[in-house]
Amino acid sequence: MYKNMSTLTGTGISTKLDSFAAGKEAALNAYYQIEKNYPNILIIFISAIYNQHETIKGVRSIIRDTPIIGCSSVGSISNYGFHQNSVAVSIISSDSINFFCGIGDKISANSRLAGSKAAIKAFGSIKKHNPKQAYMMFSDSISGNSADILRGAQEILGTCFPIIGGGACNKSRSSQTYQYADNEILTDSVVGVIISGTMVLGIGQSSSWQPIGKPHKITKAKFNIIKEIDRKPAVKIYEEYFEKSFEEIKNDGIFKLGINYPLGLRQTDKNKEYITRVPLMLENNGSFVLNADIREGENISLMISDKELIVESAKKAAEKALSYIKNTKIKFAIMFSDISRFLLLKNDAYKEIDMVKKIIGMEIPILGCYTLGEYGLLNAAESAGQYCFNNHSVSITLFSE
Repeated sequence: MYKNMSTLTGTGISTKLDSFAAGKEAALNAYYQIEKNYPNILIIFISAIYNQHETIKGVRSIIRDTPIIGCSSVGSISNYGFHQNSVAVSIISSDSINFFCGIGDKISANSRLAGSKAAIKAFGSIKKHNPKQAYMMFSDSISGNSADILRGAQEILGTCFPIIGGGACNKSRSSQTYQYADNEILTDSVVGVIISGTMVLGIGQSSSWQPIGKPHKITKAKFNIIKEIDRKPAVKIYEEYFEKSFEEIKNDGIFKLGINYPLGLRQTDKNKEYITRVPLMLENNGSFVLNADIREGENISLMISDKELIVESAKKAAEKALSYIKNTKIKFAIMFSDISRFLLLKNDAYKEIDMVKKIIGMEIPILGCYTLGEYGLLNAAESAGQYCFNNHSVSITLFSE
């Protein structure tokens, strides 16, 4: 149990194979950690190996009416480390924090509208006098434009309002993802929650991927589809670098290649941080379909990383978040790390979690999961506090009094 003044948090993890039993065990363990106090919110991450409906039923057999928010993931992040193929239930019980949920559907038809709908619903539920501190959202990572989902939310909340979260994911691009809000299990949707209260926030995001070779120019693109790079079919950037044919890349899977070698856009000439994008699909004409857009005319680079850089970037994100909340008492942390980082670290995934704990405090409760892309704060000073969608990054939010 983690007890901090007026707020209690608890996280239960289960790796039982039976879906109902796993949901029940995770919820029960979390509930005991808050001493069976009233839970304000359940934040749930369920691996795709589970029957989603049966798992939620298991959770509801312990805690019936509390609002749920969350998504499917390859694994959970907590003080206990990382757990692949698991059910994670985190509970927050507080007399100083409130939560208001919203849903936006059909992001494949209109991602921006879906993002706006979810934010309107969540924002409309909050009382006017309640201070709004942050918005956490989870979206289907493979069926829409995640950058447009963010823009839709920002139309309601503002470009500098703190927005965190990420894309629901599985190991395979072709696998279905799920989003949870209350008792609904959704796909092709975005779910969000306004976090309201008197806490102070510290947010940090960092990416460890570095450019390979010279930059290239996007010469033809529309929305989240890159058609040409350097006036050649987009796929040529991978064909030429890896000396592979179109057929080889298509057979191997562009997602598998792109998750390890994404496309990166440098934020500013002075800043070494990059916004990265991963190709999800390769079309027959050589175009890339991304889960967010990069505009025509931008200069991009192929990117690469390693285990040491990933752990170092987790340190940077934690230090950045901590710099905003000096001389305050941290109540809990929310951490989202990209699936690319998990796939590169493999059994060493615990190292970036341990690094975060070392920076923020070993006893600070951490909850989160692995995502396909993260919503978070741009690091460049020139960004003026704007939030973005970035693949391959780690995002850390600290909540303190």
